[in-house]
Amino acid sequence: MNSRSVSTAPTFPEPARAHSESNLRNRLARRPLGPGLWLGLGILGMYLLAALSALVVFRNSLAQLSTNDAWVPPPPFFAAAMGPSWTHPFGVLPGIGTDLFQAVWQATPWDLAIVAGILALDAFLGWVLGALAGMNEGGVLDAVVMFFGDSLGSIPSFFLVVALFAGLATVAPTSTGIPLFVLLFGFILWPTIARTTRERARLVARESYLESARASGAGRTYLFFHHILPNSISPLLAQLPIDVAPIFFVLTVFPWFWDCASSRPQPPFPPYLVPSLPPFSPLPSVTFPEWGNLLAVGTCEGLPISTVGNTYWWMFLFPMLAIMILGISIALVCDGLDRRLNVRHT
Repeated sequence: MNSRSVSTAPTFPEPARAHSESNLRNRLARRPLGPGLWLGLGILGMYLLAALSALVVFRNSLAQLSTNDAWVPPPPFFAAAMGPSWTHPFGVLPGIGTDLFQAVWQATPWDLAIVAGILALDAFLGWVLGALAGMNEGGVLDAVVMFFGDSLGSIPSFFLVVALFAGLATVAPTSTGIPLFVLLFGFILWPTIARTTRERARLVARESYLESARASGAGRTYLFFHHILPNSISPLLAQLPIDVAPIFFVLTVFPWFWDCASSRPQPPFPPYLVPSLPPFSPLPSVTFPEWGNLLAVGTCEGLPISTVGNTYWWMFLFPMLAIMILGISIALVCDGLDRRLNVRHT
């Protein structure tokens, strides 16, 4: 009697193959970069090129703006305000006495480092902690992460970072500065990303392909790094551009309020601004190259309320554009990555 041997060996689904669409590398390879992503990467590349060139050009004076005493005349000085020209493409900022183009250029590596450091810490903590909480829904880790996240998130981030930084500056004034500011802001911003990531990870943890992966013997570490974490990246990409705003809010609004409200001589004296920094500022001096501080000084000097009816637009326009274009480029990159990672085969 002829018989055909049939294999009865049990087969188990392969986690990576069962859900290959969850793999970041596969999803990134499905279609070319979109125009928005290309534009965002191009703008960020220009910022990076400007930062690297500034490191070379201003290597001996990177932390100190070049000032000219002739551009800081006694009042009334607005009659001699110097606008954009071939010699000074962005005009002159009289309160500090600096060429605004050079100041914005010199500030580029500092601002990129501040934003990159804060967003990196913010993204890492929010993404990882949120995904861990969602994977362990209802567990101790979930409760701890959400408790600390909700506690920090109940206070506006810009107010909390100023309060903490001011307190530390009072206790240990020699230990405060830009590195501490970056660390504090990064630790304070993460709860929003963590909460939205947790909701996404909670849904991913219930998907059927994860049950198949568990049945095949995949451990929790494998599931977390190969499935839950990659598939929970969309909330991170959506929130990251929004988190740029609080950074420059602190760097701009508080120096602006400090200068315009307390440092400006009151009528009938001429409205001549003597820029200064608030005690809680992370910057070492008013001549430190930083876009937020340049915008604060330029706004106080250039708006009609401070120039007796005249608007010297270049004093605040160019620092504001440097901040806005950086935020737009980050948003374009994050949106483009999110579109690529969420594309599906039909």
